[in-house]
Amino acid sequence: MVYRGKPSTACDRCRGRRLKCDRVRPSCSQCIRAQVDCPGYRDTAELSFRDQSEEVIRKAQAKHRARRSPGTETINQQLDRKAISLDVVLSSPPEELAKGYFFTHFGGGHMPYLLDLTRNQDNAPINAALTAAGLAALSNLRMSPQLMLNARRHYTVALSRTNHALQDTVLARRDETLAAVVLLGMFEIITCSDGSFADRWVKHMDGAAQLIELRGLQQVERSAGLHLFTQLRAQIVLSRIYQERYCSPILAQLTEEAPKYRDPNYRTIDRLGILVIKLSTLCAAVKDGTIQQPTDIIRRSLSLDADFMSTLLAIPPTWAYSTVEVPHSEGGSRMHSVWGTRFHIYRNLTISSAWNNYRSARLVIHELIITAAKSLQHSSNMNTRNEQESLILQSERTCHQIVEDICASVPFHLGATAGDADACGGIAASPTGAGGITVVWPLLIAANSGFASPTLRNWVTDCLDKIGHSLGINQALAVAQLLRNGMRTRSFASVDSSEDLYQCYRDY
Repeated sequence: MVYRGKPSTACDRCRGRRLKCDRVRPSCSQCIRAQVDCPGYRDTAELSFRDQSEEVIRKAQAKHRARRSPGTETINQQLDRKAISLDVVLSSPPEELAKGYFFTHFGGGHMPYLLDLTRNQDNAPINAALTAAGLAALSNLRMSPQLMLNARRHYTVALSRTNHALQDTVLARRDETLAAVVLLGMFEIITCSDGSFADRWVKHMDGAAQLIELRGLQQVERSAGLHLFTQLRAQIVLSRIYQERYCSPILAQLTEEAPKYRDPNYRTIDRLGILVIKLSTLCAAVKDGTIQQPTDIIRRSLSLDADFMSTLLAIPPTWAYSTVEVPHSEGGSRMHSVWGTRFHIYRNLTISSAWNNYRSARLVIHELIITAAKSLQHSSNMNTRNEQESLILQSERTCHQIVEDICASVPFHLGATAGDADACGGIAASPTGAGGITVVWPLLIAANSGFASPTLRNWVTDCLDKIGHSLGINQALAVAQLLRNGMRTRSFASVDSSEDLYQCYRDY
């Protein structure tokens, strides 16, 4: 992994003509002036690091051949690429390898703000947190206790520096500090070893929510701030739904402000964000008794579900996904990485994750409807009983379809492309850490929805094992173990929310 320097952020047309580009979205001023369609901008995070493993291995092999003696020919022929690659890798500083690995497999398009925020920030908490997360992932992959010990040293440094920043009203509002908080959470995801990860995750989300509220409306005006807010909002609201707690009004206010500064193709994310926040309010109101009558719960749930469906009807073309049918192999079996007969291909992880957030929310809505409708089935009114039975059947069909769609998104998150449908026995793909992390929770939600068969739960467990072992994400292994132990509820997270921000990160 090599750092290639800061790439140009100009659009393709300006870069080719060496024009000064103002990088305005969706079209820069130069393209507007020339009355042409702006071709868009590159992902600079992916361009800044280049994997040179093949080139380094080739040079190492050539050097090795030049040095060998006639009597060692047979031994030299037994050296494979993997052994040479490992020698080359181990000769590099572990911290630099860790950063490069994290940028390549977890950063890039999923965390585009990382490269700019970590540049020239040697003593900031973000760099220590980045190194810790990268070392932890490498440690899991190599099963190296020494690397994990090094990772925890950097984690301790990052935690100390983050605590220091949180006590300063200026530093606490900086994007670098919030990004460090995100990376500390990533470290916990990568290293968790038991079922208590849910409590730690909720505690982390409580602290992140307080920090977002402290940062104010200005955060969404900056590209990095908007990315950070969007990434954390989805997790914060999910934690509120599963704890049946209210979201802060400030979170809703920021969500309504965000579309002003977002690419028009992605404003659907904020419209869905508002609806998911409303769902958290509904869940909290049902729990605390503000909404008690089953008919009221059904009415509000149906209205919210209609809003979700209306929002998805207005999505831009870039949000559409394609469905790939999986052919039968000669033996009659299908790819074990695919559930059923099909899988989805999306434009990018941002869109596929947004779809799964939408599906997860609708799954909760229809669970509310089914529970409320079943409580009315003992009504003496025959028409009422028939209506409730029809409603329950309709919601159950919807839930089954949602679970199927979540499962159909998994191959894409694990690196599948449309061409992989021709491969028999498995998807020949290169999964990334970002793809693995973003699909763990949707898989858990689908498996625990009550609409997953024992066979599907086993398939989900296998997928989580694959994510954990091949990507070094221990949270996936912990979730898989919870499913094996028979967990069948979404009310698995419960922590004391009275902690303040400093306490949250001191103990995290």
